[in-house]
Amino acid sequence: MPRHPHRRHARPTALLTACLCLAASLSACGLGDSGSATVTAAKLKASEAENALATKEKLEQQIADTQQQAAQRQKEIEAATR
Repeated sequence: MPRHPHRRHARPTALLTACLCLAASLSACGLGDSGSATVTAAKLKASEAENALATKEKLEQQIADTQQQAAQRQKEIEAATR
């Protein structure tokens, strides 16, 4: 059977197209994975920031309470020594 010139080039083109589609699909999966990893990391950092802010506020309140107690004790000491 004689080969047809137009069919001889059709298969490599189809194979190339299939390879390119496969490569694009695989790279899209990789991009999706890295995108979801980025979102997860961002959520983790946001959670850490919220926890740090809550800890900061708690410590500031404890400092304020301690300062108030110290001022009250100072007044009690001054009143007792008069």
